[in-house]
Amino acid sequence: MAKSSKSRRAAARRAARRQASQKRAPSGQAAKAPARPAVAAGEPAEVVSVARRIAWWALLAMVFLTPVAMCNLTFLGFRQPFTYDQYDLIKVFLIRGLGLVALGAWAWDLLRRGGKLRRTPIDWLIVAFLGWAALTTATSIHWPSALFGTSGRYEGLLSFVNYAVIYFLVLQFADQPARVRALARSLFFSSLIVAGYGVLQFAGWDPIAWGEAPFEANRAFSTYGNPDYLGAFLIFPVAVALALALAERRLVWRLVYWAGFAVDGVALIAAFARGAWIGGALSLTLVGVIAWRHGARMRRVDWVPAALSAALGAGIIWRSLSSPSEVMNFGKRLASIFQFGSGSGKTRTEIWQTALTVIEKRPVLGWGAETFRLVFPRYKPIEYVRDAGPDLVADNAHDYPLHLAAGVGIPGMLMLYGVFVWAAVRSFATVFRRSDDPSRLVLGAFWAAAAGYLVQLFFGLSVPGIAFLLWVALGVVLTPTARAVEVKAPRWGTAAAAIVLVLCALGVGYQGLLVAADNAYMVAHHSSGPARTEAARRAARLNPLNGAYRAEVGLAYTDEVRDYYAAANEAQQAGRDTSGYANAIRGSFTSAEAAFEDTRAFIPDEFDYYIWYADLDMLGGEVMDERYYDEAIRVAREGIELEPHDPPIRALLARALLITGGMDEGIEELEYCLQLNPTYADAALLLAQAYERTGRRDEALAVLKTVETLAPGQPGVAEEIQRLESELTQPK
Repeated sequence: MAKSSKSRRAAARRAARRQASQKRAPSGQAAKAPARPAVAAGEPAEVVSVARRIAWWALLAMVFLTPVAMCNLTFLGFRQPFTYDQYDLIKVFLIRGLGLVALGAWAWDLLRRGGKLRRTPIDWLIVAFLGWAALTTATSIHWPSALFGTSGRYEGLLSFVNYAVIYFLVLQFADQPARVRALARSLFFSSLIVAGYGVLQFAGWDPIAWGEAPFEANRAFSTYGNPDYLGAFLIFPVAVALALALAERRLVWRLVYWAGFAVDGVALIAAFARGAWIGGALSLTLVGVIAWRHGARMRRVDWVPAALSAALGAGIIWRSLSSPSEVMNFGKRLASIFQFGSGSGKTRTEIWQTALTVIEKRPVLGWGAETFRLVFPRYKPIEYVRDAGPDLVADNAHDYPLHLAAGVGIPGMLMLYGVFVWAAVRSFATVFRRSDDPSRLVLGAFWAAAAGYLVQLFFGLSVPGIAFLLWVALGVVLTPTARAVEVKAPRWGTAAAAIVLVLCALGVGYQGLLVAADNAYMVAHHSSGPARTEAARRAARLNPLNGAYRAEVGLAYTDEVRDYYAAANEAQQAGRDTSGYANAIRGSFTSAEAAFEDTRAFIPDEFDYYIWYADLDMLGGEVMDERYYDEAIRVAREGIELEPHDPPIRALLARALLITGGMDEGIEELEYCLQLNPTYADAALLLAQAYERTGRRDEALAVLKTVETLAPGQPGVAEEIQRLESELTQPK
């Protein structure tokens, strides 16, 4: 006790001396308190320069705007979305654009004024991973895909660099509880919009026209366009909302956070995403443990909103149990997690098996980030075609570690997961050490959310519009253990800062160029005739590194060939001159052929382009010269080398063979098509015609009846069955 009293008295004396020294003024001057610039609400006192304020607010804007952003504003009266990619592209634009703004502003301030630079040992592992990812990009089978990522995914090398920049900037700024709370609140209010909209969709009221969705009606997808993505995103705000509620002292705000927690929780259930349920449950459990460790207790006022939230979630789950849908029934959906022999569980297992084969072929350097779509077709098993359907191509391994290993090799995957594990271990004591400070709970919520999200990635996909929050969380939880180094402004700092600003501005401008290119691509899809062709060409000019844009030029010219051919037939029937149409058809055909050759040379491993090119040659054989049927056969065979088990391209090859006299080979191809997909009506109709031409009418009828039994109602099948039965019953 005596020693403790002496320590307190000594501390008091030191404080008094510091206070006295602050009051002493230089000789001949009156004591004057140093002036402090005004600080924005929610911003720490030391962020005083305009540049640092810009950087900080850019980070907050990124956290708030990215989840909300999408390009479908038809509810405001617009006739169509602004871009073809309505969700992911604008999110990528924001995280890259705002990341560059924040980086440029921070660098301007540091290079001109100096300041503190916060670092952790993990930074070096991140740099090593980026260097390895750059190497695998250089050795990739298609470096533009590895650099930029594919449409709808965008997680190439540039996104990895973007993540590192976000982490680094959060590490510099999130060094006080006020900043951590500001980031948490930005995410919270953003999630209210995203989750609230998802709840409306689940209730059956959606003010936005989305077109036909590839998933079940009333399944929430919100501004992410996919229920799985929405569920993965909600892992972060549902954990943060609970932490904010338990850490808040003001009654009104505590109730607001509880209300947000309820909305986020309902939307998480309504997404019916199994991986997100697992990740969300883990993150909430961890928040509960962290709250206990930091002395955050449930108050009397908390029990009512907590009970209401639980009752609301339970009610939705109970109601779903009566749904006949395998997806929209909570019990069936939850049970399907452990069913690997049927449904989506079976196809996902087949994708994982293919991913292991892909990794085995190039285990060290991989195939390049985001190139899984290009290599999957050549290694996918026949079982996947039969179970998933002929038109489904997996562009992701649906397991993030496997996807990474396939893209950047096993060393790259280990390095990145080394970052995650090291960050978790390094920040573990900060998060879980006992304290009486409930504000530490908010920081811990980011740790819990990151853990839940990483678990979810074992069953799902990573996209920048969600993954950036993982790197925000890494920066938040590692800041307390970071080492601050004083950096003096160099003499050449202003010049260097100006160069950085110019480079960042160019980067932002380039992101805008990508958005403009996708706008042109969208216009091409909603136009016809020369306007469609010009829009497709504009998209390819603005972004020549996107293979889909190049291919769209070929498809647009192909449509011109069909339009000119139809117009020529109409003119011929009307007795008008048709000589001008022949040149127009040939000109458009030549342009289409050149576009597909260019596309195939740019990205030779993209299978779809071979189907479109072969289809163009089939059209050329029909409207111009039969020698193009031979070209169609050649292109189709090249496509089959890339994807041996694709029924549509084999059916196209068979049609060309039947026309050019290869009857036996054509029949073999069609029989194999139906082995791959027994319900493929187009192949069945072609095969029935071939059988009929060779005098095998009974077999033709049997093929059509099999298809009609397995998938009734497909166009043309019932009519052909009726015709054949009628002819077979007629007396000879």
